[in-house]
Amino acid sequence: MPLNLGAHLALLRDEYAASLAAPLSGRQAMLVAVLADHFPDRVFAARRDTPDSVLGAEDLPAYRALLRQHFPALGTLFDLCAFRPGGPRLLIKTVEVPLADYPRLSVEDFMVSLYNRHTVQRVMLVGADGTQTLAHVLLGDAVKAAEALFEG
Repeated sequence: MPLNLGAHLALLRDEYAASLAAPLSGRQAMLVAVLADHFPDRVFAARRDTPDSVLGAEDLPAYRALLRQHFPALGTLFDLCAFRPGGPRLLIKTVEVPLADYPRLSVEDFMVSLYNRHTVQRVMLVGADGTQTLAHVLLGDAVKAAEALFEG
């Protein structure tokens, strides 16, 4: 039996929390990305008979196109999960930690940064144009988007 929307959202939230607890796991971050990518498909399938609930979209590709406009984080994850050559990808990269951010670091990250010239490793989403975004920030935005879709 397929998961209902509430169960899918609960799984997405749980896996996002697990990803935050394993900040260097690209695999865990990718799991969250795939769950977030698939959630709109389930919303569309569950609500396609009520056009107001799916932004008036006639089909799934149109719905996903509309979601790109309303939720940029979802659009980015749609691109990531398409696995197209030259598309965005997740990589573990070394990033600089500004001194002002030190109070927010875990003890482990603080110690690592002290010995590595104020840098730590993070899972980053690297776009085709070379832009880099902290994956967990993007994933958090995607979870919020899924919550908005669930409530809408």
